[in-house]
Amino acid sequence: MNFRLLTAAAALSLLLATPAAAVERDLSTEAQRGLTLTVYQNGLALVHDRRWAPLVAGRNTLQIEGLSEQLILGSLRVYSSEEGVGLVARSLRAADLNPSRLLEEMVGRRVLYVTTNPNTGEETTRPARLLSLHGGLVLEIEGRVELNPPGRIALEALPEPNEQALRAKGGLEVTLDSAEARPAELTFGYLTDGMNWQADYVADLAPDGTVDLTAHVTLSNNLRTRFAFADLRLVAGEVSRKSLAPPPMMARGQAESMVAMDTVMAPVETGDRYLYDTGLEITLEPGERKQVALFQLTDIPAERRYSFDGLASLGGPDEIGPVQANLELVFDNPARTDERPLPAGTIRVYEALDEDEGQPVFTGEAGIGHTPVGGEVELSLGRAFDVTAVARRTTFERLGDRAFESGQEIQVTNAKSEPLEVQLIGRFPRGTQILEESLPHEQRTAERLTWTVTVPANGTATLTYRARVQN
Repeated sequence: MNFRLLTAAAALSLLLATPAAAVERDLSTEAQRGLTLTVYQNGLALVHDRRWAPLVAGRNTLQIEGLSEQLILGSLRVYSSEEGVGLVARSLRAADLNPSRLLEEMVGRRVLYVTTNPNTGEETTRPARLLSLHGGLVLEIEGRVELNPPGRIALEALPEPNEQALRAKGGLEVTLDSAEARPAELTFGYLTDGMNWQADYVADLAPDGTVDLTAHVTLSNNLRTRFAFADLRLVAGEVSRKSLAPPPMMARGQAESMVAMDTVMAPVETGDRYLYDTGLEITLEPGERKQVALFQLTDIPAERRYSFDGLASLGGPDEIGPVQANLELVFDNPARTDERPLPAGTIRVYEALDEDEGQPVFTGEAGIGHTPVGGEVELSLGRAFDVTAVARRTTFERLGDRAFESGQEIQVTNAKSEPLEVQLIGRFPRGTQILEESLPHEQRTAERLTWTVTVPANGTATLTYRARVQN
């Protein structure tokens, strides 16, 4: 089916050939023939809503129901499957059938004034005329003018002749011109705020040191709009926006659900982002959060990494510690046949303590950024209880106003029953010269040095170094 983008220019040739009177018609979700949701990670979604509309020859005004109440009007695009259909105008109408608007319409008109006897509970209804709402309620009741009288106002009917102007629901109004009477398939494509998705991962760490990584997507519909039987697509990566409205808070008592699936198509790279076509048809209720299985990667080699960041230094007190090591889990996003870029999200790590039996335990969680295939995932899981270190300054000598030498000894203790490699990470001023060291260091950056210390089981290992700083 070939769809044409409808613009005001496309309707110019039709304007002279069509009558001025417009036929008005509601286009509800019952006319829907397809729905696609493309959800981004910054509170944005792209909606493509296809509906059949019976058009008359000439001007047609359609009230489109069931679109997002946070639709961005400037993003709206209307497509048609038919030739000779042109877009004349579009507007968003607010819901104005509310007590304030009704009372404004009734100023100067007859209303009903209802009071309740506090002793008996009996209600009395008297005719009145609404004089003013400015600064309070002013009523004319049985020849007297009452200011803010106790009681309430009732209406016998909606005010005339503006009955059509008051709407119980807001929505999109689209005016089209059609060269002839026909049914046409229209597609309404628009951006909306109020939707989001985030990646959640479960990392199962096996005793052999491998990780099984399961990715889920948590969808959030913060709108009052229901999206039924929608084809779901997800975009991983940031898109530029001129302004970002803060997403509304989730309603209390929001619905939550889970949708499982066997496979998800590999993402398609679009510029600097990835598009996941989930292959799922989902329904999102207003305020609902729904979780969808995205993919699973198995048998990923991983390593535990123990480190002390900042313990190696040039100055400070004569002794620091004992302090516990940082525990990290490190693995690469594998480049293989089932390769997947990892969208930014939260990874929760569970560890099986026994190969034969027992439930895995939760060992920590950490956030990751967008990680390409082959990229490293580094998860900080807190402090290691059995690995500690103490730093002592062994020497300090000032060589002048702009130079000094400093020496340090760091003793690492391993209370585990197996030997460990521990990284000692230090940040030093640019131009620092290591004069002596008991173990070779690795220069990671101009200001970051790392020593890797092998600590025996139930034992200790010591690093010593002396450095010179010349400013």
